[in-house]
Amino acid sequence: MDQQKFDEEVEQQETVKAMTPKEIKKLLKPKFQATPELFYPTKVFEKFGFSRSQCVKCNAYFWRHTDLKTTCGDSVCEGKYTFIGRGTGRGAKGRKITYSEAWEGFRKSLTSARVPCTAIERYPVVARWRNDVDYVAAGIYCFQPYCVTGELEPPANPLICPQFSVRFNDLDNIGLTGRHYSGFIMLGIQTFNYPNKYVFFKEECVEFNYRWLTEELEIDPDEITFIEDVWAGGGNLGPSVEYFVSGIEVGNMVFMQYKYFPDGSYEELPIKIIDTGIGLERIPWLINGTPTSYHDVFKTAFDYLSDIVGVKYENEVWKKFGPYSCLLNVDEAENIEETWKHISKEIGYEVDVIKKEIEPLRDLYIVLDHTRTVLVVITDGSLPSNVGGGSNIRQILRRVFALLKKNGWWEKIGMKGFLELFNQHKIDLSKLYGEFAEYKSFDSIIQLEFERWSKTDADQKTKLDKILKKSPKLALNDWINAITTYGIAPDFIAQISGQAPPGDLYLQLADRAARITKAPEVILYNTVHIPETKNLYYLDHNQSQFEAKILAIFKNVQQENKNNIVILDQSLFYPYGGGQDHDNGWLTIGGQKLYVSNVQKVGKAVLHILEKELPDEPDTYVGQVVQGEIDMERRNILRNHHTATHIVFAACRKVLGPHVWQNGAKKTTHSAHLDITHYATLTKEQELNIENQVNKIIISAKKISKSFMDKAEAEKQYGFRLYQGGVVPGNELRVVNIADTDVEACCGTHCDSTSEVGWVRILKTQKLQDGIVRLYYVAGVKTIEILNQESELINHMTKMLSIPKAKLFEETQKIFEDKKHFENQYLSTKAELIQSQVKFVLLGPFKYTLIQSQEQNATAYFSELGQYVPQLKEKGRGLIFLADNFLYGAFGDNSFDADALLGAIQEQGNPLKLAKQNKVSIKDGKKSIQVTDILTFSLMGKVNKGKVTQYLKGLDFQLF
Repeated sequence: MDQQKFDEEVEQQETVKAMTPKEIKKLLKPKFQATPELFYPTKVFEKFGFSRSQCVKCNAYFWRHTDLKTTCGDSVCEGKYTFIGRGTGRGAKGRKITYSEAWEGFRKSLTSARVPCTAIERYPVVARWRNDVDYVAAGIYCFQPYCVTGELEPPANPLICPQFSVRFNDLDNIGLTGRHYSGFIMLGIQTFNYPNKYVFFKEECVEFNYRWLTEELEIDPDEITFIEDVWAGGGNLGPSVEYFVSGIEVGNMVFMQYKYFPDGSYEELPIKIIDTGIGLERIPWLINGTPTSYHDVFKTAFDYLSDIVGVKYENEVWKKFGPYSCLLNVDEAENIEETWKHISKEIGYEVDVIKKEIEPLRDLYIVLDHTRTVLVVITDGSLPSNVGGGSNIRQILRRVFALLKKNGWWEKIGMKGFLELFNQHKIDLSKLYGEFAEYKSFDSIIQLEFERWSKTDADQKTKLDKILKKSPKLALNDWINAITTYGIAPDFIAQISGQAPPGDLYLQLADRAARITKAPEVILYNTVHIPETKNLYYLDHNQSQFEAKILAIFKNVQQENKNNIVILDQSLFYPYGGGQDHDNGWLTIGGQKLYVSNVQKVGKAVLHILEKELPDEPDTYVGQVVQGEIDMERRNILRNHHTATHIVFAACRKVLGPHVWQNGAKKTTHSAHLDITHYATLTKEQELNIENQVNKIIISAKKISKSFMDKAEAEKQYGFRLYQGGVVPGNELRVVNIADTDVEACCGTHCDSTSEVGWVRILKTQKLQDGIVRLYYVAGVKTIEILNQESELINHMTKMLSIPKAKLFEETQKIFEDKKHFENQYLSTKAELIQSQVKFVLLGPFKYTLIQSQEQNATAYFSELGQYVPQLKEKGRGLIFLADNFLYGAFGDNSFDADALLGAIQEQGNPLKLAKQNKVSIKDGKKSIQVTDILTFSLMGKVNKGKVTQYLKGLDFQLF
């Protein structure tokens, strides 16, 4: 086995350009509003005494309970939040509520509705069951795509859920508008109406939400407005109804009727879905009438942080500013500066005074919001990184570090106090979600992120200086380029450039990300009309022979339409899936034994791809009985590698911590690899600990059970850690359970006991990209091959060095020490030789000198010649070193034409690479002196020394 051949690539998902949800909404809204009776629940509005009107400010169509209401209720049209300082509903009567009580009241109202909903626990915010998004941004994300398509039943129907969600398009507004968050709890109502099972839809949904508002929260109907709108997201769209109270949007009832595509086209969904989203953070704020929602939400964490940094809530400017903060939404405000002037006029403070007074409290709220989001996302299984969704987490965490430093708060809180802030968030969230499980690696992740942020200043400043040199006044594209290409935090850009970030910076970043989506999978063969292939390997993975009937023969579109794809009614062949290579073997068709070189699954059908083409027309084979035989040697190797992958993963989690999730895996007959989420390169000690843990599991002969379970029951029993490879459609899961070690939903082939895996050897580990580490390993007979190779190598070395095995390490260590000593001596001698050669040039009578070199590489010249450039400049001299594989030159001026030299000696099929520079930096004690208007160059590649010598002689070079 060649141990050097490793697959070091990360599988990349193809992407395509897409219309944003905002663009799709703009396209469809006029059509929906032209015929409201077809798209909106007009009857129930009329039932409760509401009438349709058009807003005098924004022209939106809305429903009102009183004719005195001339605006739609949106804060922009109202001009301010009208509930601040007085409260609403029960709060205006002196009965305030807490964050957790707001959820309890909602739960009580909806579970007792005319069609009662079932309350379920939240899903993880890391959306591992989807391949098109990284995080849950709305409650419906938990049920897309499979519940929406009907391939999977929801956990309850109808249901409600307090789902933690994250969005990064509103970062500009956080801490300012009073209502925006990067991480928030969306109270969701989800209902799935199937063609043969109606639950409830638009009319009932409005009724149940209205009942909650007026009965549970005791809000006056005259304060409520319903606005007609369109919603799009996650691939689905439909008419929606937003409802507002006293200037704030409370919720949005989405009636999902269509599926849309990247180009903006759409089609009807067979399943009609309700997706109601309500921002829980807004409910206690609305009822209690406090100046901002953040104080109600971050109660414990706010008290902790404000006491340490000395920023208090009792800010008179903020109390007056709070009602008007709604106008500063960068997504809606046409002119932010004019809006600030309007607010200034309304509350009687100068703009500069308002900004100065609210900035510390705004920064405090940003820190609280971002740290809570970081806490939930990391503990749910994601890591900060430079790529994917993890880049958003790193970005907001670095924004927190920058704000703490800018305000002088880091010196007050320190790392210990900062880590404690996350525990304070846990206290607030525990009232909704219960106690947080121990997460031993969390502190290490945060500490490492701070260290990385602290050390990247110099490198990022260099990159930013290059951008500023090109564009002293940074445009929006310059900001985005610095953030997305170089990972530079916006606050750091502002600090170095002295320029304020664009007001809509984060909105623009999110908008550009929304325009790229993962490309849909290309399906080469239509198998929907073919019955599902019965998978016999699930019944007995040790069976090697079977009989089956041919259902279809397909032409192979990837092999010039050869008739070599066979579909059977049942099969022992395992198709490629879950990163595991397919089985190989033979099919005997019409007495001819044909080799099966590939097996793939398309839809529910297994495609057996033959090495040779079938001679007759496809239809002549349909209905024939064939005999199949599996290559069991290959099957067993793959089975061992797949089972070993589960064990390696379990060992990684035990050694490294609960942040470890599978990010990909591959099992071949050569070796296997596992990609895990981890925040640092593995040390040799960690590699050894993981390998030891793996083999302890193996020799303990733990039972491996494989069984099909109801999906809801499996999730209830084992949680979402089942899904290391994503969620598959269907209401049944195949669960692979290694006793007391690992439980996963997995369709691969596995041993019956860990002892069957044999020994596992970790060959190599490497950091693939930020936050992803890959482990390469072998199991079973492949481990024996590796051990034999290692033993052979040791025997060869002991024989070659004439030393016993026991002294191999000691003696080879001495050899390497001697080698290092002689290398240092050689380098010293080489430096002295170069010094003598340069001295000859400087003291000699010739302007240019060509020196023959026996060196195999130019390293010595790169490191030594720079120091002599000032003397070459002073004397007006130049020299070139000529070797078989390179040329290296240094001149005291820049008159020599290195490009002309390259043109003269370049030969076809033997390219030379030229690198040159006209300045060098020379160390003078602790200072660096820059020498300019000189020339140093290198030409790398196979050199025709005769051509070089002849050309340089013509330029009066003296040969040395």
